[in-house]
Amino acid sequence: MNLRDVCFHLRNRRRMYLLDDRFSTAAAFVEGYNTAFDGVPLSDFQEYVAVRTTGRRSNIHWAYLIAATAMPEILVDGLGIDQIPADLEIPLTDKLVDLLEAYGERDARSGERM
Repeated sequence: MNLRDVCFHLRNRRRMYLLDDRFSTAAAFVEGYNTAFDGVPLSDFQEYVAVRTTGRRSNIHWAYLIAATAMPEILVDGLGIDQIPADLEIPLTDKLVDLLEAYGERDARSGERM
């Protein structure tokens, strides 16, 4: 399964791959996918997300940066991504997929595999 496939399934067949609609579950799935391929598919996704969400590099994990776009308390108050309200879970997962697709398209334009 390549990154394009992961994005397709997370967008169109999410519940076939995830047990629930929580953003943290989607983030864990993406981390698992990346780990299964020794970190190659998302080798600089951290930096990509940081620049896209904050305008600069950051050492804060990409899942927290994405979550903070809808819930700044994640970073300000040090909340965990398991404390995201239910009404934000699906929109944040959609944002994750959007970022993954844009990241993959960037790699495809530069000649790398998606």
